[in-house]
Amino acid sequence: MNSSSVVKAVEALKKGKLIIVVNNSDRENEGDLLGLGAKMTPENMNFMVTNARGLVCVPITSALAKRLGLKAMVEKNTETNKTAFTISLDGTNEIGGITTGVSAYDRTATINKLSDPNCEARDFVHPGHMFPLIAKDGGVLERNGHTEAAVDLAKLCGVTPVGTIVEVLRPDGHMARRDYLSQMSNEYQLPMLSIDELSEFIRENGLDPIDL
Repeated sequence: MNSSSVVKAVEALKKGKLIIVVNNSDRENEGDLLGLGAKMTPENMNFMVTNARGLVCVPITSALAKRLGLKAMVEKNTETNKTAFTISLDGTNEIGGITTGVSAYDRTATINKLSDPNCEARDFVHPGHMFPLIAKDGGVLERNGHTEAAVDLAKLCGVTPVGTIVEVLRPDGHMARRDYLSQMSNEYQLPMLSIDELSEFIRENGLDPIDL
C-alpha cells in the first residue's frame, strides 16, 4: 500500500490545492478534481469548471443533510451507482453577495457556507446551482465513490467534512481515463490518488487527522 499518495494528497488539500481522485476500472474508471469545501476559492472553482468540465457537486455528511433539511432529489434512486443527490441549493445573498448563484464567486460562497459548522437551513435557497451529495456514514469502506472519498479526505485533513468534486472530461467531451488524468496531473502538478489507496490507508490507520 502506497500511503505516501494519501499523505501527499492530504498535504496538498490542507494548502488549499486541488487533487485528482480516480476510482476503480471495474466501476466508472473515471477521475474527479477534488478540493476541500472549507478551502474552496473562486480561482479553484473557475479551474474546475474550465478544465474538468463536469458537474460540480458538494459531498456532505448525512448529519449535515439532516440538520439543513436537505431531502433526497428523488424518492426512488434508480441511478446505477446510487449517487445520493439532494435537492439543489444556493447560498442566500446575505452570506456573500450571491446574485445568480452560478458564478465561480457565488458557487464558492455557497460551498464555504456549507463548510461553516454554524450554517443553518435559512442560509440557503432552493433550487440552486450546487448539488450536495450525501456520503455513506462508513465512508469509502462502505461505498467506494468520489462522494465518500471527499468526505473522508476532509476528515483526514481535520476540517469540516465537506468537499467539492467535479468529473473530468476530455476536451472532446468524452470522459477522461487514466492516461489523460495522468497527463493532467503532471501538467498542473495535481497529486493523483486512487480510491483503493485511500480505502487501504483508512483500513490500516483510521480516520484520525494526519498531522503534517
